[in-house]
Amino acid sequence: GTGIVVLKRLTDARRDDDRVYATIRGTGVSSDGRAATLMSPASKGQVLAIERAWHAAELDPASVGLIEAHGSATRAGDSVEIATLRHVFEHDDAGAQPPVGLGSVKSNIGHAMPASGIAGLIKSALALHHRVVPPTLHCEEPHPDLGPSRFEVVGAARPWDDDGGPRRVGINAFGFGGINAHV
Repeated sequence: GTGIVVLKRLTDARRDDDRVYATIRGTGVSSDGRAATLMSPASKGQVLAIERAWHAAELDPASVGLIEAHGSATRAGDSVEIATLRHVFEHDDAGAQPPVGLGSVKSNIGHAMPASGIAGLIKSALALHHRVVPPTLHCEEPHPDLGPSRFEVVGAARPWDDDGGPRRVGINAFGFGGINAHV
């Protein structure tokens, strides 16, 4: 698969009267470092990528409204990603925090290998632009590690109300060999 986006400084896009679908406030990348195997994800590396992105954005991760997960649909990959999300985006009072929608574009288009990251970015930009929290398909039984948490798999499209604050999405792309990226 292939996905293409046009990135432009916000001031230039506004000056040129371009349609802006979303604004990227911060990005972060990391490596899991030395791992048992090429296919063994590590939460420590994923946490680092996410924290770097939110630090670069100068935003509180607790303000996220939607997570576009990597969503490998593997037992190890999803368990590690859920642990990562809970570590970064939940606090001790998770029940008092607003819920966060959780989805993965892979449920809509398949794995798409390296193109899944850009597909997740496109999906997220369209969600922000149209003010709609998009659904995740084929997830009738969410992963048990989600348990009682802030995260809820989005089963059906719903309006994304402003609730007085900005709409914010975090996008994960975690790859083979422990490369991690978050926007």
